[in-house]
Amino acid sequence: MDITLHRCELIHGQAMARGTLCVLPVGKKKQQKVAVGDDSGVVSVFHMKKGEILYEWKTAPLGREISSIVLQHGKDKLFIGCGQSIHGYTRKGKEFVKIKTNLTETIHHLFVDENMIWTGGEYIMNIYDQCKDFGFVMVKDRINGMTCGPVAPEEMLSSIMACQDKFIRVYQGEKLYHELSVEGPGTALGFYNGPAKEATWSTKPGDPIMILYGTEQGMVGLVSADSKAMRRIGSITDRALRPSASGSGTKGRRARVCAMHTADLMKSGVPDVLVGRDDGSFEVWSLTEAGGMPTSSRLESSPPTLAYETSLQESIQAMDSGNITGSEHCEVVVTTYGGRVLCFTPNQAARDPTGTEIAQNEDSAPSSMMGSVSGMIGSMKKSVSNAEEQGMKQEKERRFKVLETEVDKLRKDLEKEKQSYQKLSGQEIAMQTTTKVSHRFHLNSEEACYILTVESQAALELVALRADVEVDLLDHEGTSAILSRSKGDPANPLLATYRMQEPGTRFQVRLRTVEGLHGSISCFVLPQTSPKTTHLVQLAVKPLSLHEKVSNAVPPNVPMNELKLTGPFSKMDMHQWLGLCINELPSRVSEDEVVITYRSTFVGTLLHARYMKGLATFRSDSITTISVLKDLITREATARKINLSINVDVKDDTFPRFLELMHPKLAYQHSLTQQVRMVEPLREVHLQEGETSFLAPELQVVLDHAAEIQQQFELQPQRLAFLHNIVISAYQHKWRLRGHQSVDHRIKALRKLLDNYSIEQVTAFFNEAVS
Repeated sequence: MDITLHRCELIHGQAMARGTLCVLPVGKKKQQKVAVGDDSGVVSVFHMKKGEILYEWKTAPLGREISSIVLQHGKDKLFIGCGQSIHGYTRKGKEFVKIKTNLTETIHHLFVDENMIWTGGEYIMNIYDQCKDFGFVMVKDRINGMTCGPVAPEEMLSSIMACQDKFIRVYQGEKLYHELSVEGPGTALGFYNGPAKEATWSTKPGDPIMILYGTEQGMVGLVSADSKAMRRIGSITDRALRPSASGSGTKGRRARVCAMHTADLMKSGVPDVLVGRDDGSFEVWSLTEAGGMPTSSRLESSPPTLAYETSLQESIQAMDSGNITGSEHCEVVVTTYGGRVLCFTPNQAARDPTGTEIAQNEDSAPSSMMGSVSGMIGSMKKSVSNAEEQGMKQEKERRFKVLETEVDKLRKDLEKEKQSYQKLSGQEIAMQTTTKVSHRFHLNSEEACYILTVESQAALELVALRADVEVDLLDHEGTSAILSRSKGDPANPLLATYRMQEPGTRFQVRLRTVEGLHGSISCFVLPQTSPKTTHLVQLAVKPLSLHEKVSNAVPPNVPMNELKLTGPFSKMDMHQWLGLCINELPSRVSEDEVVITYRSTFVGTLLHARYMKGLATFRSDSITTISVLKDLITREATARKINLSINVDVKDDTFPRFLELMHPKLAYQHSLTQQVRMVEPLREVHLQEGETSFLAPELQVVLDHAAEIQQQFELQPQRLAFLHNIVISAYQHKWRLRGHQSVDHRIKALRKLLDNYSIEQVTAFFNEAVS
């Protein structure tokens, strides 16, 4: 069952961080107040009255960006995280507490229950009891989301954290209580209330609570946690591919989850799951068909359905629900990266941008004889007298004129500021940017490529890329842009510029790095602002950049090459050296022995690392990975004047497995040549015959995907060279680690075999001895 929601713009302020929105509990009036904080350091509390926004109160600038806003659990007091300080305000705007903590990290996550306060920074979670230090936890990896709930059978709530290393962790005080591996790095947390429940959990500590989590890959899952264990129930969102945001025919996965909430928008008695994503998608998932509390069997037999979806074209930062416009509906409030605060409501009166219909409903609601009828005024067509119609028309015209006057005043103020700047710019040069720009650079394991996302508070004009390593540009999404590439040189092999063709604040590009090489990518971002100032974003490319961390152990039947290092190095020395090679390595480790496993997202090979003070062992079925680690660690140890004892065990069994993993990619690229040759003849058959059902299934597939095959064939030389270089590199590293400094005389023969590809011949060539 679908639902129709109408979008209502509330306010537009400065850029906002995640988790800086809160809807206050119901007071004397049914309209609830909304609290938001922005990067100017100001917290604003406002409400809607007769279709117009009225500010209740604002704080003075707090000196830093607002990083978190929460309500004290079960109360109406606001707590604000700002830098390393915590401020408490009553609903009337009076500051009643201010805590200056001794933290070194910014408070990104905050939770308050009675006298207890939990704060979450980048890696450290702190607990305060009556404004005094109670305890802290150094979490294994970056904290991406944090909340609290009664998991352990104790009076104090347990802290629940979604971490970058693909784990959800529960701590009771300073003790790790539960740990659960999920599909990807956790990015958001929430609670699933259950049918007809207003509280977010049961009142008994230790009873099961339902926790929602979102991941980097766009999945939304549900887990059950109690005093004994934490179990995964199932997935809320589907894994189905959808059209990409660029509007092209390509398909893309759902974007990263930024915010989650539950509210009964469908009025079914079962809470709906609301999801806000990094690409601006706002989704409503209905669990009505599952009925009751969701279980694994119910979710499997009656999967959640997508009841509503829209895109805001900029990332959603926070989400809450309540009665905002004064109707009888449950409404959703969201904030975006650029500072917009919007409301999604089933109330049809919200379609009027002047707010006149909302005001009329608000005025007429108290005089209605039936409460149920008064709640549906905004969604029903009612006959009104001519006098009422004329009155509404005049009120709309009045409000429209007021809006026009405000816009004219803002335009004059803008021109005045521009003139004053032009006088100033004749003598001085602008050094400080006037808009906020942020970026994310992460590995997409499904496509074995990196996704660079650039988001600006102002519209983007141009994005330029420069790299000192080989980088393959794949495609881009978001704002429509034209790509211009310049011929690079050995020092700058990548020089590319994207010029925006239409206004947009978000740009995303996919690119693939070449493993074995390390360097940096420089991204120059130019927003459409005055004065013209460019933001420089530096991105590191590591030698094993396409490897992702996995929690699974290495299968025992996989043959592995081994690199063993011994010497007078510490555990942190080896940890830092390994961090120069691969991503997703925690900046801090607390165990005496570190064990970690990685998988190559492109080839599929594995890397298993085990290291402690004075000893490190690396095992991989890719000889290239072993060689890269050996070279980099040796170089860093030599720079530190640390003598290493190195032992490399090269297993011949690893090369047939490596070539089997490469075979599907090589075979596909070589088959493109045969398919392209058939495209034109098949098109001619289609034109002459009209009906092509008599064709063989494989020929019908070629005809149906003719345009895609030709497009892939245009990129074939580049893709084939990329794949051939991976195989050639493995062959060179194999013999170099066995004492042969150069096998260049054999490379020409290997290239010839790859051009006339046969996996049997290439495998036999790898097995041949080198003279």
